[in-house]
Amino acid sequence: MPGQKISLNHNKELAAIFRQMSDCYKYMGPEQRFRALAYETVSKTLSNMQQPIDILAPDIKKLDELKGVGDSIAEKIIEYLQTGKIRTFEKLKKQVPFPLLELMDIQGIGPATLRLLHDELNINSKEDLARAIEAGKLKKVKGFATKKIENLKKVLKLESSKLRMPFKVAEKIGTDIQREIKKIPGVQQCLLAGSLRRKKESVGDIDVIITANHRSWKKIIRMITMLPQVKKVLAAGQTKASIILNKNDVQVDIRIVHEDELGAALVYFTGSKEHNIQLRTIGKQKGWKVNEYGVFDERTGKCLASATEEEIYSLFGLHFIPPEKRTGKDELTKSKR
Repeated sequence: MPGQKISLNHNKELAAIFRQMSDCYKYMGPEQRFRALAYETVSKTLSNMQQPIDILAPDIKKLDELKGVGDSIAEKIIEYLQTGKIRTFEKLKKQVPFPLLELMDIQGIGPATLRLLHDELNINSKEDLARAIEAGKLKKVKGFATKKIENLKKVLKLESSKLRMPFKVAEKIGTDIQREIKKIPGVQQCLLAGSLRRKKESVGDIDVIITANHRSWKKIIRMITMLPQVKKVLAAGQTKASIILNKNDVQVDIRIVHEDELGAALVYFTGSKEHNIQLRTIGKQKGWKVNEYGVFDERTGKCLASATEEEIYSLFGLHFIPPEKRTGKDELTKSKR
């Protein structure tokens, strides 16, 4: 039922917000560790709930009965359900270099390292970090040995152009790792994305999108990193992992999403970069925010499309565009309905 779906989405949205709030507090340092743990706990509670959070709200006493939820967090849940935002979260995002926090999942990069990068080199985002690496600035920062910098280069894909392989080779490697991931308990779907899905003549690395019940995500990531085909783990978090395979030292980047986010994830991670920029530009003109989770109304935060690629392109007034035609040239103009 449509109402049920919206309510379950609130669980998912709040779990993501509280996880991000936990990351913000982790970044702020050891003195905020209890707040970080509290928000991490309630994020897990919401992710594992089988009933919509809307049923318990607006009764604070009922919300208090949930693991990790006290009056303060209960009030924030109610605030989000009523307004679509949490003021404390909006303030937190301004107190820390928020775009930089997604790098916490990289092996050897924790909150203290991110604070060091921010304080020493004024790095506020992944793009800032990439520029700093290419300019050789990290070599001057304490704790950044050559090995750690090389690891960052791989995760940020700064050297992928040097390691490109023919499409047929990449297709074989991608199909093999896809088959292994599908065997992992809890994996619902496992699809290849990136330049491999676009059937480019040469491919730099392999992108994989997985759907699964949220409760299985952590276990699935752990099992992927333990596959015999894996030579090295570059990054491993709750929603993503980057690994190097034994075969040809190929890098595989994995993302796990909810089933109703699959379409958005496929559009985003299939690319091309230029194609996605064009979609985001059009979306911005319409008052929409476009990302790997869906297309959202910028004002209300309501999700307008996310489940399938077809529904996303339809929202933009376009026919479905095959992956191999997503070049960032004139395909959007030619695909207008």
